[in-house]
Formats: sequence, structure tokens, C-alpha cells
Amino acid sequence: MDKNNNDHFLKNIKHKIDKLNIKEEEHELQLVKQIKTLEHNNVTIEKFQFTHDILYDKYNSLIRLLEKQGIIFEINFNEYKPHQWENLLVVKISNGYEIRTKSGSTLKMLDENYSKIIRDISEKESHSLIVIRVTDKTSLVQLRFS
Repeated sequence: MDKNNNDHFLKNIKHKIDKLNIKEEEHELQLVKQIKTLEHNNVTIEKFQFTHDILYDKYNSLIRLLEKQGIIFEINFNEYKPHQWENLLVVKISNGYEIRTKSGSTLKMLDENYSKIIRDISEKESHSLIVIRVTDKTSLVQLRFS
């Protein structure tokens, strides 16, 4: 009986060891998969970071160009007709920027793209808005940064 008990005990231990070995292999395979996924994610992150850096440099170059040359755009008007070389105001409001006369009349609400540029540049530069040409229903204005 002792021999049978020993054999049974040894078989049981061997069976448990086999199960543990199988679990170890499964965990190793899972670990290898996770390491490959992590490496793939790291490569993807590096690619995105590289693309981000390039776009950030291009954006900053364009911002520097705008700081030097300004932005020229057209304003349609109905009630108020600005005069050539008149200074207008760019006023920050809750959802962006708008163009006003010195008397406070709103001429135009700037769209989101202009507002973002003005916000980015205005943090470090002051600005002025000058009417450079006036026609019957529109005026051409230049936003300058100094």
C-alpha cells in the first residue's frame, strides 16, 4: 500500500506540475503578445509624435509669418461705412473675437480660424486693425501685430 500511495502521490504531483507548466507556457505566450502590442504602440506613438512635431513647426512658422506680414481680409458692412486708414478694434468676446468701430459698433464676428490665430499671437503680441481700402459695400482690412 505504501508503494501504491507513493505512486498515486507522485502521479498527482506530476499532474499538477504538468498543469503548472501549461499555465506557464500560456502566460509566456500572453506576455509575448503583450510585449509585441506594446512595441507596436510605441512605434505608433513615435510616428504620431514625429508628425505632431512637424505640424507644430509648420504652424509656428506660419504664425511667425503672420506676425510679420499681418492678415488681410474683407468685411461686408450695411450700416457703417469705415473710412480708409481708419483704425478698428478687435475685441475678445466669450466665443471668439469681433471687429468693432471705435464708437463700439460691431462690424463683423470673426470666424473660429481667425479667432484661434489672434488668440495664439495676441498672447505675446499687440495688434491693430487698419482699413486699407473701401468700396461700396465692403472694406479691405489688415490685422497687424507688433
